[in-house]
Amino acid sequence: MNNSGTYHADVIWLSRIVEKGRQYTGSALLAGVLTVGWIPIAATAVAVNPSQADQLFLIGQILACLMVVVGPFDVWYFDQKLLPDFFRKADEQLTPTDDPTLSGLSRTCDRYYAQYWWVNVAIWAVLVLGVFVVSQPFFEAQGIQTTIEKGAYLVFFIYWLTIIGLRSHAAVITVIAIRWFAENAPLDIDPLHPDGLGGLSAVGELAIQVTIIISLGSFALPLSFQLASEVAFGWFVYVGVFLFIFLLALLFAYPTYKMNRRAQSVRENALQKHKQRIRELESQLVVAPSDDESIRQNQLLQLEIQRARQEFRDNQNVQLYPLSISIIIRLVSSIILPIFFILFDVFLSGFLTN
Repeated sequence: MNNSGTYHADVIWLSRIVEKGRQYTGSALLAGVLTVGWIPIAATAVAVNPSQADQLFLIGQILACLMVVVGPFDVWYFDQKLLPDFFRKADEQLTPTDDPTLSGLSRTCDRYYAQYWWVNVAIWAVLVLGVFVVSQPFFEAQGIQTTIEKGAYLVFFIYWLTIIGLRSHAAVITVIAIRWFAENAPLDIDPLHPDGLGGLSAVGELAIQVTIIISLGSFALPLSFQLASEVAFGWFVYVGVFLFIFLLALLFAYPTYKMNRRAQSVRENALQKHKQRIRELESQLVVAPSDDESIRQNQLLQLEIQRARQEFRDNQNVQLYPLSISIIIRLVSSIILPIFFILFDVFLSGFLTN
């Protein structure tokens, strides 16, 4: 079995900041808020005057702010816990041997996450800063007028897009990790594993928890739709919303498809081997045993056949990811959150305008 260091070599920059904060607080969540997470709160307090902004904008701004306050923590959590634990549990539960392929895949994903985060952040920077520029008349109407207020709000937007970019980066790395694992790593499904999924719960936990982290972006939907309805280039906003929904769908569907197909293939191979084993044992049976030795040999063969048939049934009946009610409910729940905030935005807009 590989040691834990095998599965975590590189550390992303924001995770390093949180780790330094943990030396004083002992809590990664508290360290994330105290070191970096306070920035959107402070920027909002400086930029937005509640007496000048309308209620819908204030509610949207508060929700958009809340969704990124915990951003440093979930970046740390993915970097330090989710990704290395996925490979560690996969090694323990799914791979028949201490295979170097798995540790190689983990190091590659680890390096991609720590070193190429800027790609996703740059994509969101184009969209979010574009929205910031074209929304200036609307922001001024909400009381964000002075240079200090506009500068503070720009800081909020830069922080916001950085966290969203890092979360999107985690989603991309998750898809890559599960795809590479499904295609390259040796897989051994245990029909008697306690998780009831042949040991595939490690895949489910990674996909579910990252999907939940990404779904926090739903908190920004009320503000996003308000901006889209007020600014001249609202399609900037809709592109961002589409990208967010696409990431959720990708996290929901792609790992499910890849792992289920691979697991089905592994199970079919196992069933074929058990069938062949049963046929070989049956061919060794003596049709009409006439002596004690033949009778005893037939009895032993019958026991071996029964055991082989039971192993065949165990493999045939094992549920494969995601065919578990609890996993499906958790996956669907993370998809429902964006729908809830869309309905919430429609209701709130109608309520406040009446």
